[in-house]
Amino acid sequence: MWRTLFASLAGAVFGLGLVLSGMTDTLRVQGWLDFTGCWDPTLGFVLAGAILPMVLAWRLAAGRSLSALGTPFPPPPDTRLGAPLLVGSVLFGMGWALAGLCPGPALASASFGGWGGLLFILAMLAGMLGAPAARRLVESASERSKKGSKMEIRQLTDSYAVSPQIMPEDVAALKAAGFVRVICNRPDGENPPALQAAEMRRHVESAGMEFVENPVTPGQFTPDLIARQSKAMQAPGPVFAYCASGNRSSVVWALTQAGHQPADALIATAARWGYNLEPFRAMLG
Repeated sequence: MWRTLFASLAGAVFGLGLVLSGMTDTLRVQGWLDFTGCWDPTLGFVLAGAILPMVLAWRLAAGRSLSALGTPFPPPPDTRLGAPLLVGSVLFGMGWALAGLCPGPALASASFGGWGGLLFILAMLAGMLGAPAARRLVESASERSKKGSKMEIRQLTDSYAVSPQIMPEDVAALKAAGFVRVICNRPDGENPPALQAAEMRRHVESAGMEFVENPVTPGQFTPDLIARQSKAMQAPGPVFAYCASGNRSSVVWALTQAGHQPADALIATAARWGYNLEPFRAMLG
């Protein structure tokens, strides 16, 4: 209940800020983006005003492991620059410039935006529904362009390693490295068909290794998920887990060790490979 109440309050404050700042005024937005025409710089002050409080919020959050409601902060986003981010950013910018609206302002102006605002919201929803399929196409094209790329086996312990997304051609190297089981922590919705769990299972099992699916939605590390990961890690030899970057496979590993190893040791182990487990300190004990 409190979570819903706080979310509603934050949404109301955010919406009020959008209306007061002029973000719902399509002419002002298009004027800000029209650098070669009648440029209107006033929206720059709005953006700067949004950045300043966020800097303070980030600094405050960096010293905390839990939110004000007692829930863990989500893991840091993947900072790698890839094709989905580039293509999505370009399309978002084009849509913003053409319509003068983006999702937040569109919803804030729903009551007075008229038919144009309603049409934008409907088109936005259609785009959101089609985004997963479009993303898979972009990622598939990106993966095909990176032929010969190799995963990096990141050893957290002698018997457990993680990695970013693996390719079918990487399976032989995993077998040669002595792994007996592969855990997929990446949901199928994030991958093109050639890299989804069923296809990877076929390659892994053909190489004589076991394959376990335990998809992790970012930020949702439930007790059941942790228990499944713990069971999958109990193998007669080294276990290898992968997700998009290896971060989720590291977090869920650390959560299986909570209470058995000090939180500082778990955080330090993951940090050697660039994974930040500090937001999960409270859950790690």
